[in-house]
Amino acid sequence: MIMDKILFTETNDAITPDEITENIARFGYNKSVAKIIQDSKELDRDGEVFIKCTARILSNFRMTRSGPFKGVGINENGSVNRKEILLTCWKEIGEHLVKIHNSVLGSGFSRDRFLLELDEHRREELIAEIWFITKQLLPFTMGKNTYGLVGASKILFAVLPEIVLPIDNSQWLHVFKTVDIGDVIKRMVLNIQHWEEATGEKLNEMDNSNKLTTLPSVYNVMAMAARPDNV
Repeated sequence: MIMDKILFTETNDAITPDEITENIARFGYNKSVAKIIQDSKELDRDGEVFIKCTARILSNFRMTRSGPFKGVGINENGSVNRKEILLTCWKEIGEHLVKIHNSVLGSGFSRDRFLLELDEHRREELIAEIWFITKQLLPFTMGKNTYGLVGASKILFAVLPEIVLPIDNSQWLHVFKTVDIGDVIKRMVLNIQHWEEATGEKLNEMDNSNKLTTLPSVYNVMAMAARPDNV
């Protein structure tokens, strides 16, 4: 089977754990990702955690300079600028997010390895739920120069970093070549399973600083490294 060139080379050899560790060490978003992994362990029904986590990710991934989320950010005192747009998103999808979040906590599985520990049937159901929520978000994340998939994936990653991958334009167009986040998650699971079988290692344990601990957070580092140059 031909693997995605994210955890595997052009000749289908598994990328070494050392190379992944080195990529993580060079990754510029470790601090903000670690913060949302920690803060999103609890998800309140009022959306306060959602607002702060999404504001952090959107601003750190430079999604707040223009477009629908222009001006969103966290002040030194912890307050969030332009929280109204985030609250609108929460009102649309919050109930679904709480349901999924509670199912993760109630599963008895490791949060960091949740996607792989979940049985295939339930994983398919979960992926369908994520795609449904993504489509609900698109009217709020679309702008004049964006189709909204980037913003939606980053918003979902901010509170479900054990499930969703934050995907930028280059990755949508040149790495994954799809508009279906469900397809991306399925390919990510398959890719990780084969890499772990080939190496005997666990992908979520590749960060020596123990900041990036969920499977999508580590996989994202390698998916960003897989983007072609000059696009």
